[in-house]
Amino acid sequence: MDKLVRRVTVVQGSGEQRRSTVVYENEDDTDDDHEQRTFRPLERAIRHFLKAELIMAQEAYSRHMKSASRGGSDWLLEGPSNILRAQRKGLKEVRKVASLAYDDEDEDDGE
Repeated sequence: MDKLVRRVTVVQGSGEQRRSTVVYENEDDTDDDHEQRTFRPLERAIRHFLKAELIMAQEAYSRHMKSASRGGSDWLLEGPSNILRAQRKGLKEVRKVASLAYDDEDEDDGE
């Protein structure tokens, strides 16, 4: 059977004479599915944090290229402020992730 198929149930009869029989049940993937559901929020949070770090690095690079394009030693003088501004932009993304994580926890508690 295909991995997508978890269970095949045959329903026979109608009305009160109806009965069902499980013909096939895939028990191998039940533990894997449970583990995947358990770690899904963690994986999503890590993915968002990595995305925030990527945004931070791209912002630092673009600010450095803008400073270096002016010529001279401006890039050296503006370097620390460029890094701080890039970190600030990355931290904004991290805050977005943190607020989403708290929203997900609130939804889980409400169930």
